[in-house]
Amino acid sequence: MVHLTHRCLFKGHRYFGQMPLTVERMIVVKVSITKQSAACGNRQPSSLFRHFRGASWVPDRLSSILICSVSSLVIGALLVPAAAEEVQPVGIPLKHVPSDDDETDFDSLGIMIGINGARPRLYQFDTGSDMFIGQFDETVSGVQPVPGSKPGLYGYGDGTYGYWMQEIQFQTMAYYHPDDPSEPIATMPGKHIAGRIIDWAYSKKHDSFKDYHTSDKPIGNHDGVAYYADLDVRARMKKGEPSDHPPFYGTFGAGDYSQDKTYMASPGTQTKSGYVVAANSNIGNNNTPGCAPCLSLHLTPQLRAQFTAVMPWGKLDYDYSLRQFPSSNANASNMHDGNYSYTISVPVGKKKRAVDFRGPILFDTGTAEFILVDADTTLTKFRAKGYKLAEYDQDSVDIKFYGFEDTLNDLEYDDVIIGRLADEASGNTVTIGLPFFQENSVMYDLEKKVTAYSPYFVTTADYSTDAKANTLHLSEVSEDIGSSGWVGLAGILSGKGDFKIKKDANVRMTGANSYIGATHIADGAHLHLAGPGSIEHSARILNEGTFNIEQKGAHIAQWGVDKAYEDAVICDISGSGDIILGANRLIVTAATGSISGSITDYDDNYKNLGGGLVLVGGQLTIEGDNDFSGLTEVASGAEMHVTGQLTGDVSVYGKLIVDGQVFGTVKVNDGGTLSGTGTVGAVNVQPGGTAARMKTTVVD
Repeated sequence: MVHLTHRCLFKGHRYFGQMPLTVERMIVVKVSITKQSAACGNRQPSSLFRHFRGASWVPDRLSSILICSVSSLVIGALLVPAAAEEVQPVGIPLKHVPSDDDETDFDSLGIMIGINGARPRLYQFDTGSDMFIGQFDETVSGVQPVPGSKPGLYGYGDGTYGYWMQEIQFQTMAYYHPDDPSEPIATMPGKHIAGRIIDWAYSKKHDSFKDYHTSDKPIGNHDGVAYYADLDVRARMKKGEPSDHPPFYGTFGAGDYSQDKTYMASPGTQTKSGYVVAANSNIGNNNTPGCAPCLSLHLTPQLRAQFTAVMPWGKLDYDYSLRQFPSSNANASNMHDGNYSYTISVPVGKKKRAVDFRGPILFDTGTAEFILVDADTTLTKFRAKGYKLAEYDQDSVDIKFYGFEDTLNDLEYDDVIIGRLADEASGNTVTIGLPFFQENSVMYDLEKKVTAYSPYFVTTADYSTDAKANTLHLSEVSEDIGSSGWVGLAGILSGKGDFKIKKDANVRMTGANSYIGATHIADGAHLHLAGPGSIEHSARILNEGTFNIEQKGAHIAQWGVDKAYEDAVICDISGSGDIILGANRLIVTAATGSISGSITDYDDNYKNLGGGLVLVGGQLTIEGDNDFSGLTEVASGAEMHVTGQLTGDVSVYGKLIVDGQVFGTVKVNDGGTLSGTGTVGAVNVQPGGTAARMKTTVVD
């Protein structure tokens, strides 16, 4: 809901990332390992000194070894600087609430809150306002008016309506599950300030003022304008019923900005880092386990790495808002921020005309329309194309968002509702409402001063692949889970069972997952490992869809992820699905199968990024026609059989059999062997290496 003040339009686990395995160089010296781990990916301490090609590491730099059914190879895992201690995310359940006249039309979000131990109530969750305003019982212990404060207006929209309220202060605020408010999910102690609703008020300038049953005399004045109480709302409040928008007892302002130092109850006052609103799941159902829809309070690198549509706040105006939130001292933005590129196609005659925009956006869960026009520049551009939107009118338009490096964020929505109030402010802003949140998770990163969105349903919950575990159960993702099958897992998936991604589902993992069962990627399904995400303990990947590691590590600086996480370590992989490397390396530690799909490192602009493949142990067959440009490495004791093709160079310490084609140069190192009936670009045999006579080609 857009909050209006000052006569202008304003809207009133600590990072326990698993130590990344970094294969900086292939090991030259064979090491005999007599004790092997039963589970792939387990690590055991070692103080061994080993010489890596091109670098030497003393014992105190070698923190651990990976033992994965390999008898002649040790990989050093470099110590990564410890991240600063971070507050673990807290998942606070939200609730999809239907409209008064259509139980299938979910046009608002609710949050269940209790203050000072009082019975919790449901409030509208509104990222378009910055104050908590509710029906607080005057008998609740410890609730007192803020000294020196007087009743006044907290206005919305065009300023012709809003709450007539009194500021109060209290000591604790507790969040509850809306469907089971028996015990609090989280309790926030400290000094909180909110507004107690006295009345719901209108001025005579409101376009429907005559339709309401209002008081004969004004209850007060704001900026020289008289406001009158809605007597029907007053009667409901006296009965203890919800006030303005049944079933809500008020509004919980959750904007990433603050216009008054006394507004001390919003999420920004309770976190230093930021929060995520994930309302794109469980709309009309409960298929997704855990906190869904959800407010995730506090950010970590795992949570940030779920977002690639990252928009800096840009230049801000603090004439009417604060630079920092009270209590937390976290950075505060303006009501609108960023510099987004989007196109709105409006109906003119029998056709639609595209109108391009670039400017700040307010993402507002309190606005029921997809688009709310709140600035005069928007109307001017519309009129220039022959389109007029009258005051308090609505229409159907198309909208497209674009301009981010990751084209996944080029979003298009057809036949969405655009609305307008009146007396728009000057500027080039726009408000994007709740329907956008029902399709995307939105991150308000106060620490990094960015806002971001993602089409994934982003969750910080921990899950288990085992049905009888004490953790939430999640062994497969289908189109019924998350946002039509799009799920961003920022927590940890554990367990002994398999994890299956069904056809047309899309999973993005950014946590250090520990499940040891197989990972199944069905035809038409996608699995993305991003940021610090890992599935190195999974026994094998059966890939018939797409396995993507191009965004591993420090892909976006604002994530705060160390570059040491850029390699993706897995036990085993096979199948006819595609593998997308980007600039990263896929490290296979205990291979048993064959890859018949394509391995590529092309980006969206068809540019090779230099991704590579490392076979540490086991036997792997490459059957497909691959076009990645980086180095393929075969470690001592490992065997690779190429029956398809490789584009880049190959470095061999183990065994390479080429019955297909390698376009690059094969370097056979000490202890390595090369054989086969296929063709290679060239052969470079080092002392101690062995190579059979091979067909060679001249590569341009």
